[in-house]
Amino acid sequence: MMSNSSLSRLVFFAMLAWFASALHAAEQARVEILPDQVIGPVNRLVLGNNMLAYQDRREEYGNRGAGLWDPGQRRPVPGYVALAKQAGLSVSRWPGGCGAHNYNWKLTVGPLDKRPTQQFGLPEFLKFCEETDSVPILTVAVYWGDAADGADLVEYLNTPNDGSNPNGGTDWAGVRAGDGHPAPYDVVWFEYGNESYHGEHQPTEGRAEKRKYSAEEYGQRYLVYRAAMKAVDPLIKLGGLLQNGMDDWNRAVLRVAGKELDFGIEHTYTPGHHGDTTADNNRLFMQACTASGDRIQRIYDGLNKLVEDETGRTDLPWAITEYNGHFVQSKPLPYRQTLGNALRNAEHVRVMMQPGNRIALANFWQFSNEYWGMVQGYVHKGEPLVKQANYYVYQLYHEHFGDTLIGAKVTCGRWDFPGGAWLPARSGEPAEYKLFEENLLPADHQWQVSQNPLVKQHLEDQTLVAEFNGSDTNYYHGTVALPAKPNTGYRITGEIKTVGLNTATGAGFQVGDARGWTVTKSCALGGDLRGDNGWTQVVIDYTTLPDTEGLAIQTRRLGDDGGADPISGTAHYRLKSVHQFRPENSGGVPDLSVNAAKRPDGTVTLMVVNTNLDEDLDTEVVVPGRTPGAGAQAVAWSLVSPTAWATNAGAEREVTLVETPVRKSSNGWQVMLPKHSLTAMEVRP
Repeated sequence: MMSNSSLSRLVFFAMLAWFASALHAAEQARVEILPDQVIGPVNRLVLGNNMLAYQDRREEYGNRGAGLWDPGQRRPVPGYVALAKQAGLSVSRWPGGCGAHNYNWKLTVGPLDKRPTQQFGLPEFLKFCEETDSVPILTVAVYWGDAADGADLVEYLNTPNDGSNPNGGTDWAGVRAGDGHPAPYDVVWFEYGNESYHGEHQPTEGRAEKRKYSAEEYGQRYLVYRAAMKAVDPLIKLGGLLQNGMDDWNRAVLRVAGKELDFGIEHTYTPGHHGDTTADNNRLFMQACTASGDRIQRIYDGLNKLVEDETGRTDLPWAITEYNGHFVQSKPLPYRQTLGNALRNAEHVRVMMQPGNRIALANFWQFSNEYWGMVQGYVHKGEPLVKQANYYVYQLYHEHFGDTLIGAKVTCGRWDFPGGAWLPARSGEPAEYKLFEENLLPADHQWQVSQNPLVKQHLEDQTLVAEFNGSDTNYYHGTVALPAKPNTGYRITGEIKTVGLNTATGAGFQVGDARGWTVTKSCALGGDLRGDNGWTQVVIDYTTLPDTEGLAIQTRRLGDDGGADPISGTAHYRLKSVHQFRPENSGGVPDLSVNAAKRPDGTVTLMVVNTNLDEDLDTEVVVPGRTPGAGAQAVAWSLVSPTAWATNAGAEREVTLVETPVRKSSNGWQVMLPKHSLTAMEVRP
């Protein structure tokens, strides 16, 4: 019979052998921190968020700010203030999203009995900013009011309560004092509109039709608003809308107002998927999240290059006032709340902190409740406040990241991403974009036309003529179908002529998978011609899905979204060429993505994303001149879950922070980075 001591030794050596085997099986990686390679200061203003104060939504938004405000106590909800501070909330945006299109801020100030459905108004939002020590950024409505209303807003916020009333009419500084804040707020950051390029969703101010300003009109209005607002306070900054993927809009705005823009505004939503799907896509979508860092960087590279090309400016700052993964679906689970999407946002923060991108501030979409909130729960309903996966990214950055960005040299494996969720494939070695010369458009191609009772259509040789009768319509009824290869780029060049096309949303083309949008949720659009235009070239690049077999090129006009958006006049559509291109390939996705910083006391800090969904990574962390034997110590914490698609959105809290063991090595420290995780590490002197 074996003795107890012999059995204990056997168990010990068996466990030791298992641990050694696990280390051997895990992928190996190395991170060398370079404290002397200073990149720049850490900009914590990219750790901002969005607050909601929509009008005409009595309780949740107008009165409670999506849970932030207690209208009975006339104060922010303490639990939300504490969570905002723990997440390092640095910038708060108001009033939130497309609700700002027609937002009448004047209905949100003054006596409470005069605004019974807006108890969480402008002064209440600014009270929340004061209690959370966050910088406010305010969205100025584009489709309500005029430049004088913008100037009045600055007067309310920033002028002394001395009766000077610089804009005439109502003494808005006096109104502010009546709201309980005699001293000026000195708000600096304003943005002119929210995604105003798609027009307002509902008409206001007694109008029967929705409005949509062209890029030129928007740029001209921006200049008028900027002049009026700065006349009241020259220290304010007003941002203008420049959106990735909308080069026609961007170039037109830059030509009109680019020299005068105080900063550019952009909303970065990638990767994404619209519509419910099945669990078969869980892995692909989470891979898209952890592979997204390179795509995000290329978006900002492209925007900065476009600004320089159009204006010569290399100094334009950016405010990324909305960003997130754009998963608009519920089944099989809400991908927007997964650990994988949180890792995507960690990658986004890393990119935005790089000084070369010139990002002044940024706001995650969004903080509390609603569809996207990183914290869920209404205290007044007795609900607990639950941290969603995305929240922990900001908590880790706030609690464990340093003050000065420094370099890091990373050695690790790579993995191939097949492409999907709006992102191109990544594999092997990097490859540059290449456009091939052969025109794949058959010389005898013809439009296949399906019936639309609101549009009279006819063919003139290879030109499709569409006559719109003044009704609102979603037009996609002319199609040219072509065979296509998977994971391949196609550049479609067409021309559009319009005659008297009176509409808020004009004529263009759509290119997508031949199976259709409802099946694949995959397409690219281009063109927005209105009024009278001679033949105008429209170019669209589209990269096919991994299982694509055919392309559908369609005549396009977006409409019929439930609002009054009529279209009348005539549009002529014709195709000129289809060329295949090799999409730019960033190469395989590195297993590790590292952001490093140091503190004044010499502590070195890391934020490390293990992008690999399958492998824990046994990683050596080395800081030159610093070893465990010299008295330094290292600690780490990881954001983990059983799967990359786990969430805290259901009854089970599957995503959590854990302390991660750090072992000494001969040159530094060994840490086992869990698969699909974010790890914060501190190496203390």
